[in-house]
Amino acid sequence: MNRLPVSLIVLFMLGSLMLSSSLIARSDEFATLDLQLRQDESSLLLDGQITFKFSKAALEALANGLPLGVETDITIKPVGKWYWPRAVASLRYKLEIQYHALSQHYLVKAIGDDYARAFLTQSSALAALGLVDDVALIDLSRLDPEDNYEVSVRSILDSESLPVPLRPLTYLSDEWRLRSEWKRLSWPVDN
Repeated sequence: MNRLPVSLIVLFMLGSLMLSSSLIARSDEFATLDLQLRQDESSLLLDGQITFKFSKAALEALANGLPLGVETDITIKPVGKWYWPRAVASLRYKLEIQYHALSQHYLVKAIGDDYARAFLTQSSALAALGLVDDVALIDLSRLDPEDNYEVSVRSILDSESLPVPLRPLTYLSDEWRLRSEWKRLSWPVDN
């Protein structure tokens, strides 16, 4: 059996390490999550702003009429009860931004919703895309008042919303593999 030279193995490992570190550095550049938790009479709510920083390729595709979907994942877990705590709730909501060339407006809508809001500029549409306002996460009756909880939130470019020929790019290209780091928020329950 032929063995690879040690120098080739070291070179391969070094290249893999540099590639993975560049991917890690890029992943948190997609979105900045400035979010807060609060409660009303019956629900735990999420508010704030997600500032998206799409890649040059994604913005170019958007300017040419390609709709871009953004998916925000949210999980709620109790803190300190189990080694691997089960999620009390997992939510996913999807939004879409698209440039409509005929009207020269950017449209922002929830996936599956027919109602779209129109904006004159890309920056105002991106700000609206990232607005998180009164998002109900869970009914407070489902949370144990004796426990503390961690709410984790991240946003990713929804590769499934892209046309089929572009989907492989989301796995192969840094320009399309866009995701934020998990933002972790604590929810201290009043005792």
